[in-house]
Amino acid sequence: MQIWVDNKLYTSENRSTIFQFCSKIGVNLPCFCYHEKLTIAGNCRMCLVEVSTSINLVVSCAMPILDKMQIFTSTTRVRRARESVLEFLLINHPLDCPICDQGGECDLQDLSLVIGSDKSRFYESFKRSVDNLHCLGPLVKTIMTRCIHCTRCVRFLTEISGGNDLGVIGRGNMMEIGTYIQNFIDDELIGNIIDLCPVGALTSMPYAFKARSWEIKKFQSIDILDALGASIRIDVVNNTILRIVPSLDESINEEWITNKARFTYDALAIRRLSHPAILLYGNL
Repeated sequence: MQIWVDNKLYTSENRSTIFQFCSKIGVNLPCFCYHEKLTIAGNCRMCLVEVSTSINLVVSCAMPILDKMQIFTSTTRVRRARESVLEFLLINHPLDCPICDQGGECDLQDLSLVIGSDKSRFYESFKRSVDNLHCLGPLVKTIMTRCIHCTRCVRFLTEISGGNDLGVIGRGNMMEIGTYIQNFIDDELIGNIIDLCPVGALTSMPYAFKARSWEIKKFQSIDILDALGASIRIDVVNNTILRIVPSLDESINEEWITNKARFTYDALAIRRLSHPAILLYGNL
């Protein structure tokens, strides 16, 4: 197949979506909801492109490439559409970037700088607020007012982890991510939704307010807590391990790790083996 991308001719033998093809040839398109390990949702509308086969703009992550298709990724129409979509996403988003743990690693911050407008047209006195989730336990910190409904967390728990606990509730302005019933989610892989969240709606509770991303030194390692040997990245600040996140390894753990591998980084700081905790009862 012959495909033109921004007036440059490319060839492809495999059928894929426009987003995947552009990523392969080095043309980066903005996105929030797309993830290569999850099914396609196409609900953030940030990856809009202009194609020769359609009058309207199309969602590139859900549109397959066709022979002799012409794709335009940076026209004035596309740029204005992306700016408008981002403006809608920021309508109800709180202005708490200085206290957000996602600062420095936030896709919404990066795209707002590159694509977003320099001024706001929101003049209403009321912004929508959403209650936080209390079903994710003490390891995942939730501030759901920041949520942009990319549904990555929902798709991960449904497709990868195997649970159907989280879902999309309501429609329109009443739409939110939550549980259908008030039930605690007991999942050994639930910590991975922290890495999947493109904004600060889901962050690590033990890591909260500990450090910023530009202060961290990163070291590649492997997890020794089980027989899998998952690839991990250890984040260190002032010779103290503050965070463990997965490292991409397609042959072993892909990009997921268990809660045990993620949240046991404080064992080196506590050092229970050399300094055991002694509890005294009465005169004993």
